[in-house]
Amino acid sequence: MNFLYISVLASQIALSKAQRSDPSFSSFAVQKFNRLIVDGLARNGHSVRSLSSFYQPNVGIGYSRKSEKENEVTYTYIPTLNFRPIRMVWVSIYCFFYVLVWGLRNRKEKAVICDVLNVSACLGALAAASMLGLRCVGVMTDMLGIGVSNNRMPNGCEKVSFAMRINRLYLSHFTHYVFLTEQMNKEVNINRCPYIVMEGLVDADVVPPKIIEKEFPRVVLYAGGLYERYGLKTLTDAFMSADLEDTELWLYGSGSFVDELSSYQLKDSRIKYKGIRPNDEVFRAEQRAVLLVNPRPTSEEYAKYSFPSKNMEYMVSSTPVLTTKLPGMPVEYYPHVYLFDSGENAEGYAKVLRRVLSQPAEELDAKGKEAFEWVLAQKNNITQTARIIELLNN
Repeated sequence: MNFLYISVLASQIALSKAQRSDPSFSSFAVQKFNRLIVDGLARNGHSVRSLSSFYQPNVGIGYSRKSEKENEVTYTYIPTLNFRPIRMVWVSIYCFFYVLVWGLRNRKEKAVICDVLNVSACLGALAAASMLGLRCVGVMTDMLGIGVSNNRMPNGCEKVSFAMRINRLYLSHFTHYVFLTEQMNKEVNINRCPYIVMEGLVDADVVPPKIIEKEFPRVVLYAGGLYERYGLKTLTDAFMSADLEDTELWLYGSGSFVDELSSYQLKDSRIKYKGIRPNDEVFRAEQRAVLLVNPRPTSEEYAKYSFPSKNMEYMVSSTPVLTTKLPGMPVEYYPHVYLFDSGENAEGYAKVLRRVLSQPAEELDAKGKEAFEWVLAQKNNITQTARIIELLNN
C-alpha cells in the first residue's frame, strides 16, 4: 500500500538545520511521534511519503526545500510562505492539489493519513481525498479547546479558539481514526467510522539501557511542562513534606510554575530546577534517577483526552515510573508502573513517595526493567503501525 502522511514532520537532516539556525526551536514530541509512525509503516513493507508543512524559521519568503529520502521514507515539503496573513490558505491549497494529483495515479492502493491538529493541511487534503474517494485516516493526539494544547499557546487561547472553529468543520469527515484515548472516540467519531486507540508508541530499535549506578543523593525526576495544572505544585509540596533522606527532586522543562520554583528552592535546597535541556541529556538523567514521576491530576477535563508521551519515554529508560491513574491510560499499564493511589493532594503524594522509595534498590530496578521489556514488546512502532494497516485492510 502507498501512504501519504501529512503533518509537520521533517527529516532528521531538516530538523537539525532548523535547530542550528534557531536554537530556541523546539517541537521534539510532535516530531518524534510522527517519525515513529512513518518509520513503522515503512518497516511493515509499505511505501511512505511524508508531505510536510514544516515551518522553517529564518528563511526567505518563498523558500522551498528539496525532497529527500531518509530511512525508506520520502520527505516532501510545502514551500515556506513566510507571510502570516495568507500562509494558512497557501498550505491548504497546496495540499489540495498535491493530494489530488497523488491520488489520481492509483486510488485503490492508497491511503492518506493526516495529523488532525494540522488545520490548514487537513482542510485541503480532506477536500481532495473526498473528491477521489480516498481513504483518509485522522490521527488525533489532542483536542483543541479541551486538550493539553491549550497550555502551549502564549498570550491566552485566541489562536486555539480560531483553529478550533476550523478544526470542527472537518473533524467528522475522516473515513478512519487513530485516537490517543477511548474518550476521544466518543467525543469526535459521530459517524461511527472504523478506529483504533493508540496511546503512543516507542522505537522498536531502542536497546536496553546500560546499567547506571544510582548515585547518592537519590533523584526523583519530572520532565515536561511545568504548570501547576499538571500537578507540579502538589508534587513539590509533597516532596518537601515527605522527608526523604538523601533524595533530591529534579525538574526539567518550562512553564508558568518555573516562576514559583525559585521560592521553593530557597526553602529546600534538595529541589533542583534543571531548565530546558536536550532530549538525550534528559534521558540520561532519567536513567540515573531512582524514580520518574507524573503527578498530572485526573480530575481535569483535558486528562480524558491525553496520554502523556513522557510516560512511555519514562518506561523506556528502565527507571520505575510513578503516575496518577489517568483516565486515558489503559488498565494494562497498571501492573508495570507505581500509582498515586492515596489521594491527589500533597499528603497523598507524600505517602506514596515514602512507600515506593522505602523499597530495596533491587526491587525498584526490577520494576523499571520489567516496564521497559513490556512497553518495547507491546507498544513498539512496528507493532502499533501494523494496527493502522489492519484497520484499513478490514
